Amino acid sequence: MKKILLGILILLVIFTIYFYNQINSQNPNQFGDKEFEIKKGEGVRLITDNLVAQGFLEKPFWFKVYVAASGNKTKFVDGVYDLKTSMSIKELIVALTNAQNSNKEINITLLEGWTGEQMDDYLAKQNLIQPGDFLDYGNKYSEKTFLFLIDRPKKASLEGYLYPDTYRIYEQTSVAVIVDKMLANFDNKLTDEFRKEAKKQGRSIFEVVTLASIVEREMFGYENRRKVADIFLKRLKIGMALQSDATVNYVTQKGQAAPSSEDIKVDNPYNTYKYPGLPPGPISNPSIESIKAVLYPEDTEYWYFLNTPDGDIIFSENYDEHVLNKQKYLK
Repeated sequence: MKKILLGILILLVIFTIYFYNQINSQNPNQFGDKEFEIKKGEGVRLITDNLVAQGFLEKPFWFKVYVAASGNKTKFVDGVYDLKTSMSIKELIVALTNAQNSNKEINITLLEGWTGEQMDDYLAKQNLIQPGDFLDYGNKYSEKTFLFLIDRPKKASLEGYLYPDTYRIYEQTSVAVIVDKMLANFDNKLTDEFRKEAKKQGRSIFEVVTLASIVEREMFGYENRRKVADIFLKRLKIGMALQSDATVNYVTQKGQAAPSSEDIKVDNPYNTYKYPGLPPGPISNPSIESIKAVLYPEDTEYWYFLNTPDGDIIFSENYDEHVLNKQKYLK
């Protein structure tokens, strides 16, 4: 009986040593660092098969044995991992069950009409970037990868082209990747029809986006935006100042519905009360709706408009009528 027990003990010791060697020995594949993804809902079997197929694992049996023995069957964390193909079975399991190692996919939502600064603030609060990184990258962006950037002035930032939308990204995504996603989205939204229409009207994409960024901050609703775009375009045509409150707010950062008389005197090229024509560049990142409104404005007799405290839009055909409407609705 003692010999049997001794034999079993010896076998257990041998198995333990062998098992230890199997889970701790380095994987023979030396492909360097690679990404490995665990998708939500994937079980041990599929994870094992994927590890084998992608060169991370050559001993699937011992991988499954160690998963079961270590109690990690339900502890795998979905996400994308940066792994070495030479990792041992034990190292793989430790890495794949640690949420801190996972580069999970998340959704970010950047709102229509936000400035690059507001987007930077949002991304920083999501712990995706360091404050200022997004804004700095956009200010220094000099590539002409996308055709719509060709007419962008040399010193202009990416303000206006950072398309506001919901994006699915990895938690560890770089600023460059986020910006490329936004520019690619803008490129997709700006159809060939829109580009041809801008060219037909003799306007650059930069000019269209600049005016659209103002319309975006001034007005809501596609039909209202078409009317406002028409007003601004008529003013531009005759050399009249745009007199956009949104551009003044862009300068003062006050965000007031009606800037003060002192605010509209601020000496800044973005102040369209003081300087006729378009400002030096976009004041926000507009939706495709505002861009479309600028390309296809509604032909009206209006020259002025105002927003009432109740949210109504009042259009006027001349200045005297506008003054009366201000006295009627803004007091």
